[in-house]
Amino acid sequence: MRNLRFLVLTILSISFITNYAQTALDQVLVSASRIQSKKFESGKNITVISQKEIAQLPVNSVDELLQYVGGVNINNRGGFGVQSDIGMRGSTFSQVLVLVDNQRINDPLTAHFNNYLPIPLSEVHHIEIVRGSASASFGADAVGGIIHVKTKTYQALFNKQEFASSSGNVGLGNHNLSLMDVSMHEQRKKFGFSAAVKSSESDGEQLLNPNFTNAKLGDSLHRNFFDLKTYTAAVTYRGDKLKFYARGGSDFREFAAKHFYTTSTYDESIEKVSSYWTQTALIYDQDNSRTELNASYRNGKDSFAFNPLFTPNEHTTQRINATLSQTRQVGSVNINYGFQTDWQDIVSTDRGDHQITSNAAFILAQKTINQLHLNGGLRLENSEKIGTQLVPQLNASYKIDKLVLRSSLGRSIRQADFTERFTSYKLNNPSAGRNVGNPDLEAESSYNFDLGADVYLTENFQFSNTLFFRQSSNLIDYTLTNSIDITNLINLIDSTNYLYAQNISESTTWGNEFGLKYTKAIRNGRIGATLNYTYLNTSTPDSVVSKYIANHPIHNINGSLNIRYGGFGLNIGGAMITRNAEAVEAINAEIKDQYAIVNLKLSYTVNNFPASVYLDVRNALDTRYQEILGSQMPGRWIMGGIRWNFNRTKLNPMQIVPIN
Repeated sequence: MRNLRFLVLTILSISFITNYAQTALDQVLVSASRIQSKKFESGKNITVISQKEIAQLPVNSVDELLQYVGGVNINNRGGFGVQSDIGMRGSTFSQVLVLVDNQRINDPLTAHFNNYLPIPLSEVHHIEIVRGSASASFGADAVGGIIHVKTKTYQALFNKQEFASSSGNVGLGNHNLSLMDVSMHEQRKKFGFSAAVKSSESDGEQLLNPNFTNAKLGDSLHRNFFDLKTYTAAVTYRGDKLKFYARGGSDFREFAAKHFYTTSTYDESIEKVSSYWTQTALIYDQDNSRTELNASYRNGKDSFAFNPLFTPNEHTTQRINATLSQTRQVGSVNINYGFQTDWQDIVSTDRGDHQITSNAAFILAQKTINQLHLNGGLRLENSEKIGTQLVPQLNASYKIDKLVLRSSLGRSIRQADFTERFTSYKLNNPSAGRNVGNPDLEAESSYNFDLGADVYLTENFQFSNTLFFRQSSNLIDYTLTNSIDITNLINLIDSTNYLYAQNISESTTWGNEFGLKYTKAIRNGRIGATLNYTYLNTSTPDSVVSKYIANHPIHNINGSLNIRYGGFGLNIGGAMITRNAEAVEAINAEIKDQYAIVNLKLSYTVNNFPASVYLDVRNALDTRYQEILGSQMPGRWIMGGIRWNFNRTKLNPMQIVPIN
């Protein structure tokens, strides 16, 4: 039965990124570095997902969306965007940089929170997934790649269109699920304004409590409830030479976090996370140059109650990031150079009070020689904990008719976050098996190489393949260590085993990304189909048993089939995962070596009216699975609602934007 299910999913496991024909793909501008380039010129394997494509899928958050992208692995906790660890090309979740309109939003407390975007999907213009190292351009953490979210408001700075728009989605589902994601945008000749709000709330499924069943602890039943809310607003000014952009946002979430981080039989965790976000951009254009100042501030609060019998841990973090850069044309070479500073601060009952500052200078260059496109960069980064690090990068692509050959080579770095350095730092006699930090962690260093090709056989059919390799040293992960061997902490119980954060001497990851994309216009509609397959292999020294380094799929086939006919739309999305199995009998925890997920979406639009009704079925096969040991993922979940996209332009009183 399982083999039959996998065979069916292989046929249906086709990805959604299908709306760009060859000519459109060639013209898409991407941010593989701070010098924008056309996708085929970047030398990188890049996926661009538009708002229209997002609307066709059974997703409500960015991490749900990324499950269908080749080369990206998502380890979910709870579903519906509650929490996910994002990895790329076998990286850990700490080795992916997340950007919103050129500003990093990686959380200083822990990378578990990196998917807590302050942007509802209704305000997203497009998302760029750039695979491979990008530290020379964007700084530390860009090891596996970057996820770059571009908002509608920011993108409107760079065209002259005047319009008013509203888009959104409201829905209801099982387990008292309510969904809302609504945005509005008004753009005049010079000034613009937007606002958006998102809410996802559910009582959750009622599940047996393994702590009660196996250890007679806690209640006999528990619910995987969640309450997530996001608000944002932005203003813009666009002159002929001067442009200004400012955004503020907040994100509030409360959820059942049972076994999100531990496999303890005492784990009855409830977590509350709130964050406030502001960012600005000032852009000045001259005939042969562009000068930009980008800055952001993030304030986060986390309250983690492991068990009602214990006092919750409270953490408050701050982060200020600013970049001053200039892009100019020097002869036939585009050059970008600038400075970046990053300040992080934490006040915590568990981790203590700490600060860290990083500063960097960088220079990037881009040159085209006939059909050869070269992109290079060099970055000098310094902080107290990692010292001074030199980070180079070189990308190249060569276009021959319908073939694009590309390759990239670069170094990437990452310094430990506050959790890796200081978790359990202020606790007296923490219990056995608990994570404990290491204040003396050194910087991670990785060298990345990839070689790939994109082939556009016809305007409607293309395939790509990329081989990649990463050699890493000083990788940070938690390894089972006896307190006798931990010499820089004095608060531990003698002769007790802990998961202690350490620099692992080396790790090697290699793999392959393969993709097929096909679109075909049919009478009164369109069919889109793509097949994505990713293979990953990570090896570490035989004596090392770590928590996260190899916690990724070995084989990953994912994607969707999208059909539009008349007013009807059908999307069948799925993923097949093969990975290393794990189990902890005490809490009935099991990560299976193989599992399959299928999501369905059916929609209907009347006479091209810019609104549709839809029905979503998540996990249609009702697969029982875990991607983080002990954290049970939801079973089959049915929901339905209404989606709309109205757009009134100055030149065209009403522009109909198809929903299907």
